This record gives sequence, structure tokens and C-alpha cells, in this order.
Amino acid sequence: MKRTLALLVALALLAACAPSGPGTRSGVAGDEDIARIEGMLAAGDHEDAALAFEQEALTRPLAGDRLMIRAAEAWLAADRLEEAELALGRIDTATLADDDLVRLDLAQAELAMRRGDLANAGWLLASTAGRLPGDLERRHATLEARLLELESRPVRGALTALREAVGEPDFGGDTALSLMLEFPVSDLERVLYQVGDQPRLLPWLDLVISARENLLDDPELGEALASWERRWPELDYGAEEARRWIAAWRQTRPMPDRITVLLPAADTALHRPGEALREGLMAGWLGLPPQQRPELDFRYIGPEPADVLAAWFDARENGTDFLIGPLDRRKAQALAELPDAGVIPTLLLNLPDEIGRLAEAGGEMAALALPPETEAELAAIHALATGRRRALVLSQYSDWGERVADAFIETFTLGGGQVLADRIYDPELPDHSTLLKEVLEVDRSEARIDRVAGLLGDEVESVAQRRTDADVIFLGARATDGRLLRPQLEFFDAGDLTLMATSYIVDGAPRPERDRDLDGITTPMPPWFLDFTAAGAVRDRAASLYAGLDNATLSRLHALGRDAIALLPWLSMMRTDPTLTLPGMMGRLSLPDGHVIQRDLPIVRIEGGRARPIEFEHAPTTPR
Repeated sequence: MKRTLALLVALALLAACAPSGPGTRSGVAGDEDIARIEGMLAAGDHEDAALAFEQEALTRPLAGDRLMIRAAEAWLAADRLEEAELALGRIDTATLADDDLVRLDLAQAELAMRRGDLANAGWLLASTAGRLPGDLERRHATLEARLLELESRPVRGALTALREAVGEPDFGGDTALSLMLEFPVSDLERVLYQVGDQPRLLPWLDLVISARENLLDDPELGEALASWERRWPELDYGAEEARRWIAAWRQTRPMPDRITVLLPAADTALHRPGEALREGLMAGWLGLPPQQRPELDFRYIGPEPADVLAAWFDARENGTDFLIGPLDRRKAQALAELPDAGVIPTLLLNLPDEIGRLAEAGGEMAALALPPETEAELAAIHALATGRRRALVLSQYSDWGERVADAFIETFTLGGGQVLADRIYDPELPDHSTLLKEVLEVDRSEARIDRVAGLLGDEVESVAQRRTDADVIFLGARATDGRLLRPQLEFFDAGDLTLMATSYIVDGAPRPERDRDLDGITTPMPPWFLDFTAAGAVRDRAASLYAGLDNATLSRLHALGRDAIALLPWLSMMRTDPTLTLPGMMGRLSLPDGHVIQRDLPIVRIEGGRARPIEFEHAPTTPR
């Protein structure tokens, strides 16, 4: 029961429905402070507005309860359910006018709905229907529409079936899993809240949620099921039985019957990368059970964007069930711009220039790509999460370097970090001493020493010191220049700073005989390149079967092909459940917006030329 309540509190914020915005009536007409808070709401600063309303409520006793309702509405808009509940609990209803009582009921109805208590939400909405002031009619209608949508969800029917089945003599965990495993975690959490007074259902919903949260990750699934078994030792059903049932169920997920794969033709620049991708697709296809393997139709297309459109129309005429590709970014854009392109379910293998086109294409169109910007953003997030707040950025003078540097800077500054210096370097030069002296302000220290020596008229025994205000350096570098930069940074006494980069600073999987000069660098890295992961073991086996995997680019594309095949049975479930993740070769894959596959990567540090997993750490709090 404790675990059930903890799950509810932790995951209720993931409710799939978006919060309705708070109303626009201030409750205190003509007040400049209230108008300022209304401006926060209009700008989407819901948390700040909620805090401001609460502060105003404390200083205005006559309007305090009205303002506390507004605070609760703002907390709801910010997805902060606990704070909304606390705000509502501070209100004295005896002081409220009729219109404010209606407003309070609507806020309580929304909170109940978000908690999964649909019955109470319905009662509150019904009780207010005949006494609505004009400015709350729209809010009431919005909440009623949301309640109707929630009540119509199939998960409620499955819960009813579970209630009926749990009393049968042959009932077991297999029945609970078969009835409810396909529903998103957010739906399962909502019904979990409703059965707190039905103890016979709690262990089975706990089982389903434990399995659903770790559905595609075998090690995590095994641990979750074992933990579930320890919570409910009295049941005549165990973790191993659940694991076997789930493994068999996963094999039944439907695959397309016929897949058209769009690859670069032999006379195009991307032909060899396309062949590496094809080999990865075939490796993934061979890893499927024979009865699940779809027919693969490889179509080689020319260099122009129009070529992909001709291939798409051919695929539609030939009755293909699914489309994979193209690899070229311009062709991905051309396909995304095609009206009704999503009529054929499609997995693009690059991002179009206008990502918003994916949503406009209609149907089922998603993109799986390997942009280096993703890794730069993850590096920034890790730096912030470990307490780093002041960064120096060094990136190579190239389009690639500019992109990764911009991605790091944008994410780092949005998270509250400060970029103290942002510099570019020429990757063709072997020596970056002049630049590093300037960025690390060693040149300023040298100038101060020279000034002192000039004043004294004699040499001064002193060593130039680097700046001490930075706590992280991000390197937008590739492997060759990265192996030069790191030792030079150490020479200038910056080796004790956190050095971060993308995985492109290593040429594929780290090797001690080549990568010791990268020691100390922290980076997100695809599991495919990590020897201590299951994906790394797959890469080792693949290297003896497929030529060219010693090339980092070709190796990435081979892994991309494997991930594309692995995703196919799960894309439809991922679209309805942002929490569903697939442990892929190139990262932990999810589809939170329904269109772009997101990759989450493990964070590693290079030590002794090898990648080592690192524990979560915080920046030192004492000065250098």
C-alpha cells in the first residue's frame, strides 16, 4: 500500500491531459499588482504567478480567500498538484461570495479529475452547472469535456473486467497483465487512485504498473518484478511467472507485413553510409523470430529531393505497409512537406529542416536521427544537475562545431547556467596555446606579473594562474582535435575542471592505446560504443561479421538500422505513452511528442583510455 501511494504521488503529475488555464477575473478590480500577476499567467509563468497570488493573499485579508483560489488555479496550470491542494486547504469558505464558491468548486473538480477521482469531479461539475457566472462558463465546459474524455477511456472497462475476474478460482497475474498491460502508465495510475478501498485489486494493479514502467528493459523489468514479489509475498503468483508471460506477450506485437526501405543509390554521396544502415536493418531483421519478420523491399533513390517523392508514390501504389527512410536530410524535408505523407506509416532516418512538418503530415510519421546537438544538450543537463553553473565553451570552426556549441549554450543558459566565454578554434592547427591563454585568462595573469616586475625593476618569481570562476569547460571537438586540446588544457592547469564533450570526441568506442589523451573528459555516449553494456557486446560480435564498423560513422549507422527495426512493434504504444522507453543501441529511445524519437544516453568519463560509468556527483563547494 505504501508503494502504491508513493507511485500515485510521484506519477500523478504525468497525467496525460493538459491543465486548463486559470480564468482572467482578478477578483480585485483595478489593482496594478493583480494585473502584473495576470501578466505572468498570460506569459505562462504559472509557478511565479501562484507564489505571487499566495503572497497577495497574505497581505490582503479581505480578499485573501479569493486570491488563494487564484493561486490554486495557477498551481494546477503548473502541474503542481500538491501545492494546489495545500492552497485549497487554506481557504475559509464562510467568507466567500457565491461566484467565488463556484470558482472554488471548479478548482476542486479539476484537482479531483487530475487525481483520478472522476466521480467526485463529476459531482462538483454537476453541482455548479446551474449557478455559473458568465466568466466561468467556458472553464466549466472545458472541464466537462475533459471529464467525458477520461470517462470514455478503455482503461475503465478493463478495470471493471479485472474486478469481475479477481474473484474467479483460476484468476492469476496472467489475467491482470492481459487485461491492462497495454494501457499507458498515466491511465493505470488514475485507476490505481480509485481502488484504494479495494485491497484485492491493489497487488494486481501494482504488478501491471511495475511491468509497464519497465516493459522493454529486461534487467530493469526483472528487478521491478522481484521487488513487486517481495511486496506481496502472500500471493500464489511470482515474478518469474510474470516475466515469462511478458516475454511471450512481447513476441505477439504486430509488425508491418511489407516494409519499403529508401536508401541512397550507388551514384550518390551517401551510398556507403546507406549500405552500413542496410546491414544494420538486416541484422535487426534477422534477430526477429522468423514468424515476425516482415518483407523488406529496398528501393535505391537518386540524389534529388524529387526522387524520394517518386519512390513514395511507387510504395503507395505497391501496397507497402510501412516506410523506412530516407537518410538524406533534404529528402526527409521533401517527404515531410508532401500532403498526407503520413498515410503510409513512416520512420524517417533524419530530421527534416522544419520539424513541425512531421505533425502537419498527418497519419503516423516519426523521425529517428542522430543529431550531435542531442548529446550537447545532455552534456549541459548533466553539468547543471551536478552543480556546475559557470562554463567556458571551446568549439571547432565548422558548421558542426557551431551547432553543438549553440545546443550546449542554449540548454545550459535556460537551466540557469552562465557562459563566461565562447570561443572557436581552427581544428587544423596543432597548437591552441594562444587561444587557451586568453580563454583561461592566463595572459592577464602574465601581464600582471610583468607589471609588478616593471614596478620593482627586477624579475618576480611567480607562476601565471588561470581564472578560477569557471567550473566546467565544454569542448565542441571531434576526436583528432580533442586529443590535442585536453593535454593543452591540462598544461594550463585546467585539468581539474570538469571537461565535457559529445561522444564525437572519441572515434567510436574508446580504446586505451589511442584515447588516453582524452582522460578526464565526461560525455554522453551511446551504449553501442560502451564495452560494459549489452549493446557493446552486440557491437563486438557485429565487428567480426560486417566490414567497416571500425569507422565510427558507419558504426553509428549500422546501430541506427538495428534500432529502426527494434522500434517498429512499439511505435504505436510509444505515441500514447511518453514514458515507454526502448533500450536501443544508440540510446534509450522514447517518443514523447509523437513525432521525434528522443535518445537518452549514459554519462561516462574517459579513464585510462576507457569509458567508465560515473556516479552522480556534485561540484565542489569550496574555492579552488
